[in-house]
Amino acid sequence: MSRAAAPCLAVLLLSACSSTAESDAGEAATAFYAAVAADDGAAACRLMTPKTRSEVEKSAGKPCPRAVLEEDVPSVGAAVRVEVYDTMAQVRFAEDTAFLTRIEDRWRVVAVACTPQPGDRPYDCQVQGG
Repeated sequence: MSRAAAPCLAVLLLSACSSTAESDAGEAATAFYAAVAADDGAAACRLMTPKTRSEVEKSAGKPCPRAVLEEDVPSVGAAVRVEVYDTMAQVRFAEDTAFLTRIEDRWRVVAVACTPQPGDRPYDCQVQGG
């Protein structure tokens, strides 16, 4: 391979990896919302980080599968935009924004039911792992 082709190959590989990461993060977020919509709390909890599961249980005083279904998680359509930053991702839907992290090559929900705040303030999330 010529030296001129090497940078092009690197760009293509990074683009493919980024595209795959975005797709995987979007699918994980969509699966979470689908599980909640289907009243499958166990499946929704499996898609959350351990810290987020713990926070949901702690705030509700109930096991995660029951507690997550009592949270104010909106119904969503298809993902509008997915942005991946190394091991973190933001998945935007018309109705909501979710934040995920990659743990052992799987995307897990960190926070959902998130609304942007004015200025440079962080999102306000109803369900989050801190």
